[in-house]
Amino acid sequence: MTRTEILAPYRPIRAGIRRVLSEATKACGRADLNRAIRQVAPWAEAEALEEEFTAEMLVDVALFEPNQRGRRAFDRFLAEKGESMTEVDWALAERMAGAWFSIFRVAERHEAAGLWLEDLLAGQRRVWLVDEALEVSASEDAVIGLRLFDAGPFHAGFGIIVAPDAETLDFCLAAKERGEPLPFRHSLAATLYGDQPRANAPPGPADLALLEILTEMRISSPSAQTMPGTKKAGRQPLSNPRNTPQPRKRR
Repeated sequence: MTRTEILAPYRPIRAGIRRVLSEATKACGRADLNRAIRQVAPWAEAEALEEEFTAEMLVDVALFEPNQRGRRAFDRFLAEKGESMTEVDWALAERMAGAWFSIFRVAERHEAAGLWLEDLLAGQRRVWLVDEALEVSASEDAVIGLRLFDAGPFHAGFGIIVAPDAETLDFCLAAKERGEPLPFRHSLAATLYGDQPRANAPPGPADLALLEILTEMRISSPSAQTMPGTKKAGRQPLSNPRNTPQPRKRR
């Protein structure tokens, strides 16, 4: 296939994704959004939650991550509102229902259009992603977290693209190597999304209280005087920060 032949179906698919998500978002209940807020940014003020990037992260988690009963709002949307969509959008929405969030490495550029990605949490499975914006901005070997689905001849993505820090990536890879679940309280998407606004936010009352407790424990610990140079390692950036895309919105 030539680039023109690939982009011919891609652009209608991209427009269809926006239509489906717009309708699905209307089906999100207050409980779905509250759950997403608790998982992504429970500390955030209302103004922060209304920011475009944060709001889209919350909607993505509300729609595509299961609740405590294992049910997803997007599946409920399909069951309740599916008949109101066109046949084309309905078929696309069914494909989007199979989307998964993972951490990928940009392996190389596709010879015609898009990128070859390696799913680092699925045995380095390779998928062909067509995304015009990411194709331009992503450097080879960049490591990114995003939600993809099989769109037919290629994979497509939606939501926010985030870059995991080195510590989170190490935790994920180590857990998968041992055959264990990811070591996070909430989903991978909620965890990586939550890292983004939290990293840029000033410490809140809960953060300061925790810091005071940890400081007091450190000072009062018998071992504190014997190891004066010991510090908890902070989160380190990825080894190739120039290849690490900033959080961005899919358009």
